[in-house]
Amino acid sequence: MEAGLVRVLDILPGMVFSILPGGAIDFVNKALAEYTGIPLSGTEGWDWPIDPGQSSASTFFDRYRSMLSQHEPFEMEVPVRRSDGAGRSLLIRCNRLDGPGDIRRWYGIATEHGAGSRNRDDNDFQRIVDSIPVPVAVTTPTGDVEALNNPALEYFGMSLEELKSWKATEVVHPDDLKRTIEDQVEAHRTGTFYNVESRHLRWDGIYRWHNVLGLPLRDVDGTILRWFHLLVDVDDRKRAELELAAREREARTVLESIPAGIGVIGINGEVEAINGPLLRYYGRTLEELRDWGDTDVVHPDDMQRMIDAVDRAVKIGEPYDLEVRLRGADGAHRWFQVTGSPLLDDDGQIVRWYALHVDIDDRKRAEEALADRERESRFIVDGIAGMIAIFSPDAKLIGGNQQIIDYFQRPIAELDNWATNGITHPDDLQVCIDSFMGAIATGEPYDYETRFLRHDGVWRWFQLRGLPLRDAEGRIVRWYGLLTDIDDRKRAEEQLRRSEAFLADAQRLSKTGSFSLHLGSSEIVWSAETYRIFDVDPNGPVTLQTVLSRLDPDSVLKVHNVIERARDGNGDFGYDVKLIMPDQSVKYVRVLAHSEKNKDGEQELTGVVQDFTEVRMAEEALNKVRSELAYVTRVTSLGVLTASIAHEVNQPLAGIVTNASTCLRVLAAEPPNLDIARDTARRMIRDANRAADVIVRLRALFSRMPPAIEPIDFNEVASEVIALAYSDIQRARVSVISDFGVGLPRVAGARVQLQQVIMNLLRNAIEATSTVKDRPGRIVLKTEASGAEVQLLVEDTGVGFGADGTERIFDAFYTTKPDGMGIGLSVSRSIIENHNGRLWAESNALHGATVGFSVPAHHWCGPAGESHPDGPLPTTEAIPGRAE
Repeated sequence: MEAGLVRVLDILPGMVFSILPGGAIDFVNKALAEYTGIPLSGTEGWDWPIDPGQSSASTFFDRYRSMLSQHEPFEMEVPVRRSDGAGRSLLIRCNRLDGPGDIRRWYGIATEHGAGSRNRDDNDFQRIVDSIPVPVAVTTPTGDVEALNNPALEYFGMSLEELKSWKATEVVHPDDLKRTIEDQVEAHRTGTFYNVESRHLRWDGIYRWHNVLGLPLRDVDGTILRWFHLLVDVDDRKRAELELAAREREARTVLESIPAGIGVIGINGEVEAINGPLLRYYGRTLEELRDWGDTDVVHPDDMQRMIDAVDRAVKIGEPYDLEVRLRGADGAHRWFQVTGSPLLDDDGQIVRWYALHVDIDDRKRAEEALADRERESRFIVDGIAGMIAIFSPDAKLIGGNQQIIDYFQRPIAELDNWATNGITHPDDLQVCIDSFMGAIATGEPYDYETRFLRHDGVWRWFQLRGLPLRDAEGRIVRWYGLLTDIDDRKRAEEQLRRSEAFLADAQRLSKTGSFSLHLGSSEIVWSAETYRIFDVDPNGPVTLQTVLSRLDPDSVLKVHNVIERARDGNGDFGYDVKLIMPDQSVKYVRVLAHSEKNKDGEQELTGVVQDFTEVRMAEEALNKVRSELAYVTRVTSLGVLTASIAHEVNQPLAGIVTNASTCLRVLAAEPPNLDIARDTARRMIRDANRAADVIVRLRALFSRMPPAIEPIDFNEVASEVIALAYSDIQRARVSVISDFGVGLPRVAGARVQLQQVIMNLLRNAIEATSTVKDRPGRIVLKTEASGAEVQLLVEDTGVGFGADGTERIFDAFYTTKPDGMGIGLSVSRSIIENHNGRLWAESNALHGATVGFSVPAHHWCGPAGESHPDGPLPTTEAIPGRAE
């Protein structure tokens, strides 16, 4: 029975009780319990205290059960013993109340039975109604208000006459009026008890919720005489229920609005609810997910962990937090972080669990990608041809690659004490401290050189470059230092310092910037380094006009052509441009770019620009030095060539003397032979011209004048070199065979420089062959056409280059001769490259080596059909001085 009704019935001055269908009394109010002296027991029920001294006691229970079995209202006398032991007769009136379903109960009122009891009942009844502390309305069987008790009149603040028309006033809240009338009409029609909740207007204008209980009063024949309506104030409870419902709706709204999955789990582990985002992710209903452990929503590799975590949480009340893969509606698994937290009541008891499902798949994949990148970075760092040192922001060495461990063969912790452990050269220590600690203090990159002690006790030069790594706020989180072994370079620099000191600047790495050109809108994005290269304010906008304003005319045309080609479609581009800076200085920039459609389907040109001005300048300076060295080489070769020069000049001089003697002899004859004299005179002129040509070529050979480019007969030049080296050939006792091609095109070149190259190759072959004693010394000079080029090969049977000779033979200062300078082939390569040719070397199959070079053929641009002004090339038989 409802607690509010119990309280009402307990304070009634009359005796009230209720009977279950089987006859057991499940409720007696306080008045009946005090009258009989028998309280109601919650577990055993209540029964009439029958007085055995009364005559009707023996038949009471039979009559009592008979009345109940007829299912009709009844009244009867009950012989009872009062609390003071006196016997009394109670008159009980009972009506049956049919509830929902099969629930039936009898409600009754008991009064002492005696003379004039009927009038007393009426008076008692009225007194009972007036004494009920809650509003009570009495209506006729048709529903008309017949009477109201005092609490009802006081609550409404109206008279009985005013309240008789309650249906037309606001006594009942408009929203509840229709339902209240319908429930009453249905109760009157069926004659059954009704229970409805509605709001009623208090005298102060405030609506309060009441539980309206409608009870019919029947006579002995079961006819309803009137209706009693009890208005039990349940406003506080109702508002609490409404507030609770609102909170539950709000909680449901919150759960549905959270952009993450929420699962509600009962204290026994059963799934109570799942919010919309999580249901939509799974693509399943709540019923399908209640037994989630038997489904495939959790990845098989993670299912057992998930089950164990939930079971442990439910069992010991410990929150759980784990990462698992959950299967979505599309069949794909995504990583989620599932966090289970308990909801506690006021007593600290767990009432349910809330499991938050946060999609961390992107973060998880990012972490995996980061781990892959870190492994890749470690692989790259260990693969760098140099030592990598990693420092904390406060200059503590915290790591390094394998190369640094192999070099020093000391642990990282010991290498951290680099200023005191002896690995830094004492003469360089202060420079290292100032440079490194200065960079740590200022946050600027460092770049300096020092010597480090290798594990075997050898000092080697290193170049140290360090850059800081900053976080998003610009704070330095660590330093990366690259230790590049430059010992070989330093030693070479020491040897070349006097003549090539200015080449040191060319050893610095050029800076590289990036750019992006949106070909549709011409929007340009530059990196900071590109701003520096173009000397443009990084705070200002960059346009295509900004780029073009820095270019020289030829570069402007080149850039326009590249942009037009890039607009046409995807492609790679590589080209060099020349920049004219605001101070009229010049920069040379190499551009590597790629054109393709971006993610929006628009054509975009992206690439890098590299400032190689210093490299370009260094190359020009290097060419000048090599030219100087070539001159020095020619001068130092003068002593060696003296014998050849004398031989070359003596031949025409001896011919002149012989022809002069012959001429005198035939002129002195009688008669003089004028024909022979004229022939000898012509031969003297020819020999004199030959001697003069030799002197002219020798003067040009040792002159600083720039070489003159002219069409040259390769065979003729080679023959002259053989003639100049004739004395060396004879001394070395080697055989020189010329295998010259017939009808070769002329080449465009400097005669003296090409002679110098051929002389250098021939002398090297002679020296390599002259030391061989176990086989004949043999050298072959061969010329032949190769496409649009003419090439010359010098093949010998000498000692060759050695194991690594073909790789380093053209390097400056590399030589296999005990007294060699290592300059000749390096200078020769520079000469051939300046002729747009190439120089190479290779070992022969059996003995010796072959060194050759090729230069482009000269293209005659005279009138069509006109032969070359120098005439046809001579054949091999027409070349003087051929040696075999």
